[in-house]
Amino acid sequence: MQQTTTTLTPLALKDAPALIETVFPAQKVSFEAQRERKAGPAQTLTALGSYWKGRKPLILVRAIVLGSHLPLTNDAEADLAVFEKLMAFDDEGLARRALAANAFSAGKLQEMIPIADPERYFSGRGWRRDATDEDKLVLYRRALATLRASALA
Repeated sequence: MQQTTTTLTPLALKDAPALIETVFPAQKVSFEAQRERKAGPAQTLTALGSYWKGRKPLILVRAIVLGSHLPLTNDAEADLAVFEKLMAFDDEGLARRALAANAFSAGKLQEMIPIADPERYFSGRGWRRDATDEDKLVLYRRALATLRASALA
């Protein structure tokens, strides 16, 4: 097996445009930042009280730093997809966070999306005890896709 060596050139990307200059997903970052602001006592560094006056939402700072460091390529859609995946703004990240936050009840999911075999997931109005997180993620992904489709319409 032949190995390829790559040499690093200092400051090679010094004048290259950053991702934040062209395809920054401002709406998604703004939504997540607003959600973090409304977290109240669950906010990071609130234990410092009134001493910490200039606190920006951590998700906003992460997005700006990451967007500033990622170089721009010729494919803006692929750049945006990579950025959203790194920030967990993609469909999979949203579904996992929604599941962790228990964003949809079993009843709400049954109302939102058609489920061919509801007995596989639900018993009455709740989740079956043997329903795994992967089973629930399948339904959460479909529910989020339904919400996205209705928002675009």
